[in-house]
Amino acid sequence: AQIGRLEHATLKGGALVPMHLHQNEEILSYLRKGTMRHEDSHGIKVPIHNKYLMMMNAGSGIQHEESVHEGDETVEMLQIFIRPEADDLKPDIQFLELEDAYSLNQWRLIAGHKRSKAPLCFRSEVQFYDLRLGENHTVTTPELQGLTGFMYLFDGSVELTDRDEVLQKGDSLLIKDEQIELKGSEKSDIVFFVLNESAPYTRNGLYTK
Repeated sequence: AQIGRLEHATLKGGALVPMHLHQNEEILSYLRKGTMRHEDSHGIKVPIHNKYLMMMNAGSGIQHEESVHEGDETVEMLQIFIRPEADDLKPDIQFLELEDAYSLNQWRLIAGHKRSKAPLCFRSEVQFYDLRLGENHTVTTPELQGLTGFMYLFDGSVELTDRDEVLQKGDSLLIKDEQIELKGSEKSDIVFFVLNESAPYTRNGLYTK
């Protein structure tokens, strides 16, 4: 579907990913720990962290590099690669300053297609939510209305109360035509994608073939 790649990455102090090209992919840098320095071919140099996120709509091409300063806290993040609806769209870079690093026990829409009115825009039929679920708190997965849901547990441990099943850090779950109740076995950070698998998307990205 539209998720080309989901990279749960850690970058230690002194790490450098030198200047490289992205094309035909929408890349959301979703940091939870640490600060990563971004520099790109648009002349932008900026630190991103858990309250300042970045979306690169690579389109026809953007070069960028990322680094973590020597001595800085290790970065833990999701690098989310989404397949766009078409090739060679105009390159763009978006930033989002969050009021709070975490959305406690409530789904928060971070990014989505234009109609979703999300603060960051994917040029693809995708919506991306996040949530910090407290221990012993319960929440239901977002409504899908005929679409496909994909959940990823960034950190913690969550019980699927209807299924008598437990998800641990790094586990994922694909759901269709249902909503699932989640209960935090401990403090847990969760992300959730809503995907329209029948909408068009391209597989011509450098990292999302």
